[in-house]
Amino acid sequence: MTAISAAFFAFISCTNAPDSDEAKTTGAKDVNENKTGEKWNLNVSDSKIEWVGTKVSGYHTGTVPLKTGEIFVNNGEVTGGKFVMDVANMQVEGPKGSDTARNNKLLGHLKSADFFDVATHPEGTFELTNVKAYTGDAVKDTNDVRQEEINEYKVTNPTHLVSGNLTLKGVTKNIEFPARITVSGNTAEAVAKFNIDRKDWGIVYPGSPDDLIRDAIHLGISIKAAK
Repeated sequence: MTAISAAFFAFISCTNAPDSDEAKTTGAKDVNENKTGEKWNLNVSDSKIEWVGTKVSGYHTGTVPLKTGEIFVNNGEVTGGKFVMDVANMQVEGPKGSDTARNNKLLGHLKSADFFDVATHPEGTFELTNVKAYTGDAVKDTNDVRQEEINEYKVTNPTHLVSGNLTLKGVTKNIEFPARITVSGNTAEAVAKFNIDRKDWGIVYPGSPDDLIRDAIHLGISIKAAK
């Protein structure tokens, strides 16, 4: 068995949420409306949000498209920003080799009032409230191959500690997490990977009594913006 196969089977036999940074969650915070710097626009085609959800019997992966977004850059530093997520067009895409019909059935359930209620809340938002230098321990590149596209469950070499108001299903909470942010020339990139507790946003459906859904949802975020 190859190392990749071993890692894959190890994950599906252990269906707790991925070992990742845990976002610190608090009540919504004030947003600085006097943003400094230039406004750069999100490159939607080069940005993405991936999610991993787990339950007793296994896990699922998918994506949430980004509709629009912007960041503010001042002297090479990100000072603010806001992103709009197209929750109504979220997708269930994995794990690799999973049954398409079952994935589509799950997708319909995720869009229902049991989960994200996209008929009432088709969009989610994330708005930065603070960005500061990261002073914690460095995270080494573990070359973790378990997640299909964003290949580690923790950000390697984080540069900043980011906080912002995340709104899902009409509920707004502030979350704080490490991120790697790079501003070079006319391009800015950011990567973050962390777990949130879905119940903080009123997503409380427990699953079947013999196949309970874990409360933690893993989010892998890759953002690109240009001047």
